[in-house]
Amino acid sequence: MKLLRIAGQISLLLIILSPTKYFKSDVKYISLCIFTLSLITFTWFRIYKNSESEYIGAYINYRDWSLAGIFSAITFLVIASKRLYSSQINKIHLIVSLAVNISLIIYAYYQFFVLKMERILLSLAYGPNATAAAYIISFVSLYAMASVSSSLKKHKLEALSVLWILNYTALIMTGTRAAIIAYPIAFVVMCYMEYKDKRIHISKKSLSILCVLLAIIIASMAKPIMYRIDNLRSDLTQYSQDNSNTSVGARFAMYKTGWLSSYDNIFGQSLEQRNEKIQIIVESDKSLSAALIFKNVHLHNQFIDTLSTIGWVGFIIDLLLIVSIARFAIRNKQSVLYAFLILFILFGISDTLTYAKPIPLGWLLPLMFICTLHKNKKV
Repeated sequence: MKLLRIAGQISLLLIILSPTKYFKSDVKYISLCIFTLSLITFTWFRIYKNSESEYIGAYINYRDWSLAGIFSAITFLVIASKRLYSSQINKIHLIVSLAVNISLIIYAYYQFFVLKMERILLSLAYGPNATAAAYIISFVSLYAMASVSSSLKKHKLEALSVLWILNYTALIMTGTRAAIIAYPIAFVVMCYMEYKDKRIHISKKSLSILCVLLAIIIASMAKPIMYRIDNLRSDLTQYSQDNSNTSVGARFAMYKTGWLSSYDNIFGQSLEQRNEKIQIIVESDKSLSAALIFKNVHLHNQFIDTLSTIGWVGFIIDLLLIVSIARFAIRNKQSVLYAFLILFILFGISDTLTYAKPIPLGWLLPLMFICTLHKNKKV
């Protein structure tokens, strides 16, 4: 975070000295959305934060995300600016992205096979744990895939497939259902867009090998996969019986109470105000009681949580951020960004991506570098 702060301060100085240079790129829309969302959150924090509040920890986590977002947005404009082609820069991206991604994979395998952890945590045991580990692995892997796609001319599909298989295995080890479901969808969409733009050749042989390898992975990881599927079935059954005190049931309860407590929240409300409303809602409908378990953190849904804190203004900025990334992907034919969008939306439905530092940095930095890779070409 300190390095990001320094990068943000230097970038701000460069932008002040030469504003027109850094506002020419399409990334300005993505940067503007991130900056606006972060600034609104920071302003909300300054208005409602109370050191005596029982929710002070949650307020601090929203502040941490907002600072990460502000510095990232400013840095984004500078590092994604147009520049002359340099093969050395692409090589650096390739080396760094693969080094980070492979390090995460090795550590995940070590925790699962050597330490016998039921759900691998990476180094996040005292924070958002396995779920955050899954999100970070997912987004970092997209940066690695973008680097590979930008650097390789031959055997691109094979290289991308190997990366995907290694990362998907690590994601299964986290036991995070959203990642296990979303990651294959994102990869298929990415490969389709690469094929559509004639950047990869998909042969029957390559598809056959990929399917065989995938079958082997699923068979070898059947136990953790079935365990999470059984948990999902159990959670849904209990929720249908008005018991929300499960992982899935609590999420449904938070979504409903979050909406009911915030649909008229235009410009923001404090956590105290939101949670008082949720308390009243739960008193009238006991089946939603599990929502109270998480009232001192967030509502486990990016869009509902944003609506419940900084209001409809923040919710609209969330949507504009998605639109701006989609626009950049379409205009610049960035296939990896389609995968990024799928993960961002699906993860955002099941969790809050703008809270604390690990998860926001886990998607902000890969997003910056993926867009930077595209801009590192002849102009």
